[in-house]
Amino acid sequence: GIVFIGVYTLCNQVTHLRGDAGRAVFDWERAIPFVPWTILPYLSLIGFFALSFLVRRQRAQLDCHVAAVAINLWLSATCYLLMPLRFNFERPMPDGVWGLLFALLGAADLPYNRAPSLHISVLLIVWLRLSPLWAGWKKAAFGIWFVLIALSVLTTYQHHVIDVPTGVLVGAASVALARRTRRLRFALHDSRLACGHVVCRHPGRKGAFPTA
Repeated sequence: GIVFIGVYTLCNQVTHLRGDAGRAVFDWERAIPFVPWTILPYLSLIGFFALSFLVRRQRAQLDCHVAAVAINLWLSATCYLLMPLRFNFERPMPDGVWGLLFALLGAADLPYNRAPSLHISVLLIVWLRLSPLWAGWKKAAFGIWFVLIALSVLTTYQHHVIDVPTGVLVGAASVALARRTRRLRFALHDSRLACGHVVCRHPGRKGAFPTA
């Protein structure tokens, strides 16, 4: 968690100091409404993200999840540094509890680190991690909530539209790379076991060697 926050914050600060962030926004995006209460589903991803490390704690599954999160972070950070973008709309400041939540968000964030949306890529990774735990109406309910989280990146004026599909692509690529790495590691482990089995069964065979 500390590494995640540190890398994200560093990329934000570097882009802020560079002052060369680009613009990638469609004119029709101004029709997207600002919906203050969607800050709630937006911030709820933090809880789901933490939960994703506390369930299904079988070593192989947890290692794969951690690898996907790490790959996603580094792919996203690379994009932020190579292609810096900023959010281009002025966000209204609502009153009441929603205003307080937006103030807290604004104190910890800057209008950079846009494409790919880290919120969207992490949302995908977390959904793939948690969704097998749910079934029936619970899966449907959480699915609706996760859709709200995805929409909230637009209605809280945190991201532009182009950030959403790029976030999906980076998230999917991160999961695919993590799973491929896991399969390769298992294959290497199995081949070492098979080699050791041959040596144990035929200790005198020419070319046999001791194993650790």
